[in-house]
Amino acid sequence: MHTHLLALGMLFFLVILTLEKAFTLSDSRLFTPFFWIYNAGLVLTATMLTVHGSMTVLGVSAGSAIAGIAGLGHILLTIGLVLLFLALRGKVKATGKAQLPRS
Repeated sequence: MHTHLLALGMLFFLVILTLEKAFTLSDSRLFTPFFWIYNAGLVLTATMLTVHGSMTVLGVSAGSAIAGIAGLGHILLTIGLVLLFLALRGKVKATGKAQLPRS
């Protein structure tokens, strides 16, 4: 779980910070939905990792509901990533047009 939280929580947002500096992503209308959906998915995924891991250590069988809820967390993470890529695409296109030489 530590690795997931470090990669999805800290390292990922360090990359977002770099992209923010380069493209001002937060000005995109898609940035706020990305931020909230991605973080909701991260919290849900981390919670279910903890629940499933605890159940495994205690020797309790984790049912399909646990996997289903964890899957919802992963779906939210994916939706957040799609929103991020769409926001980034718009900003990269806008930056590219602004830098084209005028004839």
